[in-house]
Amino acid sequence: MPHSRPFPPQAAPAGAPPPRGRRRPWGAPPWLQRRRPPRQGVVTLDRRHLYILPSRTGFGFALLLVAMLLTSLNYNISLGFALTFLLGGIGMACMWQAYRNLLDVTVAGASAAPVFAGEAAAFGLRVAGVAGARAPVRIGIEASLPAQAGAQPASLSLARGAAGVLTLRLPAARRGWLALPRVTLSSRFPFNLFRVWSHADLPLAALVYPRPEAGAPPLPFATQPDEDGAASLPSDDGTDQLRRYRSGDPLHRIAWKHSARTGRWLSRTGQSGSQPSCWLEWQSLPPSLGNEARLSRLCAWVLAAGDAVEIGLRLPGVEIAPGRGGAHRRACLEALALWPARPGQAAPEHAA
Repeated sequence: MPHSRPFPPQAAPAGAPPPRGRRRPWGAPPWLQRRRPPRQGVVTLDRRHLYILPSRTGFGFALLLVAMLLTSLNYNISLGFALTFLLGGIGMACMWQAYRNLLDVTVAGASAAPVFAGEAAAFGLRVAGVAGARAPVRIGIEASLPAQAGAQPASLSLARGAAGVLTLRLPAARRGWLALPRVTLSSRFPFNLFRVWSHADLPLAALVYPRPEAGAPPLPFATQPDEDGAASLPSDDGTDQLRRYRSGDPLHRIAWKHSARTGRWLSRTGQSGSQPSCWLEWQSLPPSLGNEARLSRLCAWVLAAGDAVEIGLRLPGVEIAPGRGGAHRRACLEALALWPARPGQAAPEHAA
């Protein structure tokens, strides 16, 4: 017989379901995809999104019941039958109570405070139960993150119709936006015989600032010449300006501490005006520093300036005018965290 060549497979029309017997190329089957809670601001753990399985203690309890039942059948012990059925009924009641403990619980993102790289970002989750006189008391609700995240689980208990906040701490290794991974909510109440759990994908993220450089140099203040050409510098206490000593200055105006430290005679001008503006510039840093080292030093300078000194920030493609105060400091830190992106840009969908 001549060798017959099979016809090439025809392409399926767009939108047609995959052939039976062949698995979809993307992970989970359709029924499991439908059972996952949707990604939105508030996640409700209803009957379609709860899973329950016996725990290790529950499997041990089931083996004990089987052993008691076989022993009662072998020796015809009436009291053994009664005790076995009583414990079995208690186990069924525990299964229903464990399922009811997590049923209709709502979870929403509450807060995500900014942190510095190397610290732990705190994500607040608002957990609430249904309101009503017949609402159950929620005991031992636990929230955890994937094991590779390195976060410790947190748990709480709720009164009837009450709400509480669960705080999950996630290590922040790098600057930028740190999104909250998938949260697993579980419960083992009562008696740890069954584990009920569900997942929640919450649109929550924390902004991670660069790690401040330890032992950073002092702020790069620029000297301001007076009318006679003498340089004026800010003092440490922020109350007076310092200038070079002039012949005839009274002794009580001499800044003895600063003179001994700098090695030249300085006098206080008696002017308690505002501190001079200080520009923190990317280009003024030593060329040997890398990008992250430059950002760390600039971050340390922003924190060292506080609210007393007006500072401006110049990065490649970013410039923030001099200012002071908490809002200005947060704008500078945000620009350092998101560089090379521009400050004030729209936060991602999962940002708090």
